[in-house]
Amino acid sequence: MPSVIEMSKLRKEFDDLVAVQGLDVSIPEGEIYGLIGPNGAGKTTTIRMACGLLEPTGGRVTVCGVDVHEKPEGAQQFIGYLSDFFSVYEDLKVWEYLDFFAHAYKMPEPEIPARIDEVIHEVGLEVKRDAMIKGLSRGMKQRLGIARAIIHRPKILLLDEPASGLDPKARLDLRNLLRSLRDQGTTVLISSHILTELEGFCTSIGLMEKGRMIRSGTIEDISAAESQYRVVRLGWVGQADATVRAKLAENPQLFGLMVQGSQAVFKFAGSEEELAAVLASLVAAGVRVVSFGEVKQTVEDLYLKLSHHEVM
Repeated sequence: MPSVIEMSKLRKEFDDLVAVQGLDVSIPEGEIYGLIGPNGAGKTTTIRMACGLLEPTGGRVTVCGVDVHEKPEGAQQFIGYLSDFFSVYEDLKVWEYLDFFAHAYKMPEPEIPARIDEVIHEVGLEVKRDAMIKGLSRGMKQRLGIARAIIHRPKILLLDEPASGLDPKARLDLRNLLRSLRDQGTTVLISSHILTELEGFCTSIGLMEKGRMIRSGTIEDISAAESQYRVVRLGWVGQADATVRAKLAENPQLFGLMVQGSQAVFKFAGSEEELAAVLASLVAAGVRVVSFGEVKQTVEDLYLKLSHHEVM
């Protein structure tokens, strides 16, 4: 699948501070790519260079094959951007605000009214269409900001800490909206320093620290590269702990067994096929297995394992 965002040897210096150091990132079409790291890791600087707000000290960014800094107007047609802190015109109604930005993006006049209604429905602001912006909650304003960013149907959406300050319901709504946009073909680059915010819906992640990219790829690929073994959780019913211990002890690729009640956790160095054979042997021995599966590493697990916990 072709990449729609390419960062090559991207670098940004602010006097003596090197905020981004030689970043190489390639994001394919249709990804939700989570840029993860602590405050001060260089995430915001990277996103601002990606959307053309900051000129790189070195390297380049292209979106849909267009250099963001050599041809800014050509690149902007592909980009929707929402900063971590953004202002709204509070004396406008919701639809007026979107109408203003639709014209700013030079959308064809006949398309604008229908597109405004479409976007308002997409972000769930139907009941606030004619409301004054100054009366909106923080979550509603965040939805409006995303509506503004996607009004011109960009192929790429850049979001800097979009869930900051949102309540749990609003965060769930944001996740669902981003999944919907991805299904429509939008590529999303989203940053956060709260790791659990990006868990479960990003297709790929980039772990940043001190201006450098520590790792980039799918959670599964990064996890596999960093682990020499699988962590497996097993559950059963009945008095079978002795049988479980005996059967698992027969396998030389299994170690670190911990049993508590009718559950066990162990480490396994073999393949998926060999792990399936472990399950088959337990069932054949009469163990009534009710759960058996690999414990996947979370984004937080990976970051804590790979990070040096440094900031600039």
